[in-house]
Amino acid sequence: MQHTYSDNQIIDEIRNGNRDAFELLVKKYQQKVFQSSMGFLHDEDEAADLTQDIFIKVYQQLDKFKGRSSFSTWLFRICVNMGTNHLRKQKLRQLLRPEEVTITCHSRSPGRADEDLLKQEQKKIIRQALQKLKASQRKVIILSHYQELTNAELAEVMGLSLKAAESLLFRARTRLQDILKREFKTTRDELPTIQS
Repeated sequence: MQHTYSDNQIIDEIRNGNRDAFELLVKKYQQKVFQSSMGFLHDEDEAADLTQDIFIKVYQQLDKFKGRSSFSTWLFRICVNMGTNHLRKQKLRQLLRPEEVTITCHSRSPGRADEDLLKQEQKKIIRQALQKLKASQRKVIILSHYQELTNAELAEVMGLSLKAAESLLFRARTRLQDILKREFKTTRDELPTIQS
């Protein structure tokens, strides 16, 4: 018989010395945290490393979680802060090198190879366009599209009113579309979709 524990029950278990209980939080949120990391980095290996770092930070700072917001909101704030900091460090170290295009050897079909190349090129285009957004706009796009947060959740994570969050998301989407159209000279119908 399997019992589903709430986040707060799991956190109480961890605080009472049951370190194994943390694994329940990791299993529950790992995919969402990874998607968020991909939204910032667009590289699976780097996103996996960042995901691990985020959960280490969560574990270390769990005593600072006071329950004034939901655990998921607190977690997503950490994701956004660490993703932003990671990008900042990358820029400082000038590690934003052009993405290398790789196609798997066993992709024998020219059509499949072309499709893989197109997907990689689209990811590169979106990554470059996201970097041109203001930090707040980039965060709201990542939370909306990669974390798939509702507008209400988005407002809570960003510390904004619902109206302000919706306005910011609208401006961010509009700005991203404008950048893609201008920089990559595509029509709206040809714009790549935002995905991990």
